Amino acid sequence: MENEMFICTHCQGRFPVYECYEVSGDLLCPDCADTLTVNCDSCGARIYAADDAGDEHYTLCESCRENRFIACENCGRLVPDGEAYYLPGDDMPLCEYCYENAVDTVEIHDYNYKPEPIFHGEGTRYLGVELEIDHGGKDRDNAQELLEVANENSTNLYIKTDGSLDDGLELVTHPMTLDYHMNTMPWGDVLERALDLGYTSHKAYTCGLHIHISRLAFGSSYEQQETAIARLLYFVEKFWPELLRFSRRTRNQLDKWAARYGMKLLPYGYP
Repeated sequence: MENEMFICTHCQGRFPVYECYEVSGDLLCPDCADTLTVNCDSCGARIYAADDAGDEHYTLCESCRENRFIACENCGRLVPDGEAYYLPGDDMPLCEYCYENAVDTVEIHDYNYKPEPIFHGEGTRYLGVELEIDHGGKDRDNAQELLEVANENSTNLYIKTDGSLDDGLELVTHPMTLDYHMNTMPWGDVLERALDLGYTSHKAYTCGLHIHISRLAFGSSYEQQETAIARLLYFVEKFWPELLRFSRRTRNQLDKWAARYGMKLLPYGYP
């Protein structure tokens, strides 16, 4: 047995059996094995280099490629099974690099950001809502989750920072009719997810809710709009104490963030 020889399939040389490498049914000498073959990084099996089913990061036999690895849907890089990353609400496997870059594309815009508006619903009265939420973090992963919920069927919402918040986000809708806000915009799901992520709004003591109204809601002509706006200002001045209580803010807070229209014209300590 010690003197038994074999013939190398590749170079046809004769070599002792104890030096033999068996690869895909072939018998190879040490030199040919070193030149022509590699080891699978997963199972350790020796395979021909030409049959390597891996990529630039892994050397793999066909079986391990099919049963132990998954390809990133974005860049094609192979990832060990169980180590792939997934974006919220998506079953597309990603490598760590593509996942981190995909999350980073979720932009938390600065306070002055104002995109081209997308109008939702039919009519002339559009309402744009700015809802501040706090104490859950200025976090891209959180923003991603909230946007996934809000924008599942349409581009309804974007997210900004706000200096009045301690550690939170400002959720801003595109212009929507009241019917769209009530029946199509998934406000309940968005707010439930925000609570799950640790955000508060009413109980945060730092947050506000702002609603913008389209000018056309006040009339089709400039004169009609100005008249309607004047009536609204009169209403605010006439019922200021009631609106102060309704706002659940102190007078100093309103003086800072939502002062009365004619406040600068009145002496300090106005009623």
